[in-house]
Amino acid sequence: MSEKALFCTGAGGFIGRYIVSHYLEQEDCDLYLLEHGRFRERLESFLDDRVPDPRKRERVKVFSGDISQAGLGLDTAVADELKQRVTHAIHLAALYNLSAPRDVSMRMNVDGTRHVLDFLGGVRSLRRFAHASTIAVAGKHTGVFREDDLDLGQGFKNNYDETKFLSEQLVRERRDSIPTVIFRPTTVVGHSRTGAIEKIDGPYYALTMIARNMHRVVPNTGDNKFHFGPVDFIADAFYALFEDDDSVGKVFHLVDPEPLTYLEFFELACATLGKSKPWLVLPAPLMRPMGRLPMFEKLTGVPSEAFEHSFYPVEYDRTHVAPALAKHGISCPPVSSYIDVMVEYFVKHSDDPRIRKGDWRQVTT
Repeated sequence: MSEKALFCTGAGGFIGRYIVSHYLEQEDCDLYLLEHGRFRERLESFLDDRVPDPRKRERVKVFSGDISQAGLGLDTAVADELKQRVTHAIHLAALYNLSAPRDVSMRMNVDGTRHVLDFLGGVRSLRRFAHASTIAVAGKHTGVFREDDLDLGQGFKNNYDETKFLSEQLVRERRDSIPTVIFRPTTVVGHSRTGAIEKIDGPYYALTMIARNMHRVVPNTGDNKFHFGPVDFIADAFYALFEDDDSVGKVFHLVDPEPLTYLEFFELACATLGKSKPWLVLPAPLMRPMGRLPMFEKLTGVPSEAFEHSFYPVEYDRTHVAPALAKHGISCPPVSSYIDVMVEYFVKHSDDPRIRKGDWRQVTT
């Protein structure tokens, strides 16, 4: 039994498994992983593959729970063990879907975070807590959004943005009693070397649009940046900074420091897919209402909530994260270095039923 014990929610998710992989390399850390529904099965399968040695597997405990319930839906014996042993905690579990109903998003993202914080308040030996927020808390803010910013009076484009804002607000309210690091990842894409993904999201909507030859006319979004980054960069940065004592009390934007504009990405993606560039770039005010039409998503594969993101010019400050990542020798690879594998994986696997394509129920059951 190790002195260090990590409690993690959502470890069976896409980012979670990459972060957990780092802790599997630490022989002096026991793992307590809370998962729900089919994500527990996926996590168990992942661990069986990564940790075939039964003796090493003993230090990894997976248990069912539900963050939407007070007490996290844990058995009394499990809850007592966690409260006695846990030294580090990571909260990754959330409902990430732009079109999910508000009541469901509130229950998972806001109530879920409150329940995690309430539970951790009873953990006597807790040294550090990481909350996975998102750059989407910027909502409809335009201009520079600093790492220390949160409530700037911004509105929100969808229920996900709003509920993640509210959940981060809860975390900030308890930073005096819980040593906290807040991470705001960008939209996460596939691994920079393999391209592997689990969900059609962000730039993959653009790839869907191009693959369907529905990109002939696009909006002129000017210098607006298309923010995303590969999962290996996000997970490596998350792990290194969470393990760094200097990170406590800080907020980190995990973003590409040199993002492409939407139009630059379209041109690069078209070239990679072997498609012609858009024929016509129309003023954004003319194109924007089209994204709200009922047939738009059916024809293009792009949900109206995702289309709306391209119309907000926002830059994410890196005051805290830039020197912190440099200290650990971690950097985000440029899109040009992984666009080939990103597109190749998308083309080969976009019809795979295991890849989620927007149904919020797939992440709550």
